[in-house]
Amino acid sequence: MVNKNQIKNLSLFLCLFFYCLDAYSFFNVPFSWIGLIGISLIAVISDYRILLNTNFYIIIFILLVPSIANSILMQSFDNNLNLLLRSFNVVSFLVVLIFSLKFFNISENIEFMNILQKLILALSIFAIYSYFAQIYDLPEFLRNRSNTGLLGDASQTTFWKNEPHRMVGTFREPVLLVSTVLPLFYLYLFSTKKMHLFTVLTASLVIGLTRSDLVRVYFFITFIVLFLSSLKRKRINKVIYPVILVLIFSLIGIRECDLNPKSSDCISSDTVPSVLEPLVFSDVENTLQIGNDRNAVVEYAIYSFTRFSPQGITSVNQGFGLFLSEEISNEMYFTNRTLPKHLLTRYEAKNFGTGNYSLLSYYPNVQNLFVNASLSFGASFIAFLFLVLLHIFTSSKKNLELYLFLLFALFFFLTPIEEFNAFTALVIGAGYNMITSNKKDSS
Repeated sequence: MVNKNQIKNLSLFLCLFFYCLDAYSFFNVPFSWIGLIGISLIAVISDYRILLNTNFYIIIFILLVPSIANSILMQSFDNNLNLLLRSFNVVSFLVVLIFSLKFFNISENIEFMNILQKLILALSIFAIYSYFAQIYDLPEFLRNRSNTGLLGDASQTTFWKNEPHRMVGTFREPVLLVSTVLPLFYLYLFSTKKMHLFTVLTASLVIGLTRSDLVRVYFFITFIVLFLSSLKRKRINKVIYPVILVLIFSLIGIRECDLNPKSSDCISSDTVPSVLEPLVFSDVENTLQIGNDRNAVVEYAIYSFTRFSPQGITSVNQGFGLFLSEEISNEMYFTNRTLPKHLLTRYEAKNFGTGNYSLLSYYPNVQNLFVNASLSFGASFIAFLFLVLLHIFTSSKKNLELYLFLLFALFFFLTPIEEFNAFTALVIGAGYNMITSNKKDSS
C-alpha cells in the first residue's frame, strides 16, 4: 500500500521534472513556474501549520516588507506582476525550506534517493539526445520559451559558430542546466548509499559538456576538499571519481561544423569546418578570469553596499542598469546640448537597442544571488545569513559532512539564478539532512 511519504516523493519527482523543463512553456506559462508552484503546494498541504507559525511572519516582515514598500515608492504600479512573482519566490522559499528540513529529517531518504536517481538519469539521457540532435539535425521538442537575452524575446541558442558545442538539455542555456542539475547530482553523490554507475557516467558527461566555468571552478574546489580529506582519513572517498570525470568531460570541445559540416546551422552561417579536436585546453586559462560583466556586478555591489539600505526586490536590476548607463546618459546629454536646434526638433534621439545604448531602456540582471538578495533586503539579510551560519556551526559536528554541505549551499550563491525560490529551498533542506547525517562508508 502506498503511504503518505511515497505520495509526497512521487509528487516532488513530478514537480522537479516540470521545473527542469526550463526551455518549454505551456500556453506562455513556463513549465518551471508550474514546478515551483507544485513544490510550494506540496509543502503547504503536507504541513499547513507552517503558515500558523509566528516566527514565519516575523521573518517575512523583516525581509520583505521594507523592500516591497521601497518598490512601491520608487516605481509605478505597472510592475505589479513582477513584484508579485518575486514576493511569491521569497515566501515559497521560506515555506518549502521549513517543510524540507522537517520532511527529510523524519522520512526514509532511500525512497527520495531512488526517484532522484531516476530523475537525473532521465534528464541526462534526454540531454545527450538533444546534444546530438542539434548537431545532426534530428527531431527535437520545440523550444518555445524566450531566451534570457537582454531584449527578452530572443530565441534560444543551440549553435555556437566558433566555439565547441555545449550541452543545454531541457534548459535555455548551459549555465541554467548547471544551476539545476549540478546541485541535484551533488546531493545524490553525497547522500546515496550505492551509486548507480550508468547514472553517474551520463550525468557527469552532461554536466561536463556544458563547458561552464562555474562547473570547473566548483568541482575543482570539491576535488581539493575530497583529496585533503582522503589524505587525512587515509582512504579515498568514492565521490572523487565522478568529480574527476566531470572535470575531464569539461575539456571535450567538439565543434558542430567539424563533426557535421552539412548541418543546417553550419550551411546557413557559412562556417568552414576545421580539424576535429576532441579535447580543447585553450579556454581553461580563462576560467578564473572575472570578465567585464562579472566585474561590473562586483563594482556595482561595492558601490551599493556603502549605502546598504534595501533597494526593493524589483529595483536592483534597474539600479544596476542606471549604474552601467551613467556614462552613456552623460554622453547623450552633452551631445544633445551641443546639437543645432533644428536637429533636436526634427531628429530626436531614440534608443534602438544597439551597443551600450540599450542600457538606457533595458536593464541587465546582476546574475548573482548574494548580490541581489543583499541589495534587495539590505543589512537584515546579511544579519539573518550570519545567524543561520552561526547556528549551523554551533549545533553541528565539525566534520567533512558539514563542510560538504556548506560547499553545497555556497553553490547557490555562485549561480546566475539571482532569486531564492522553492527549488532552492527544497534542495538545501534535503542537503542539510542527507549530507550532514550521511554515515555511509566513503572508502
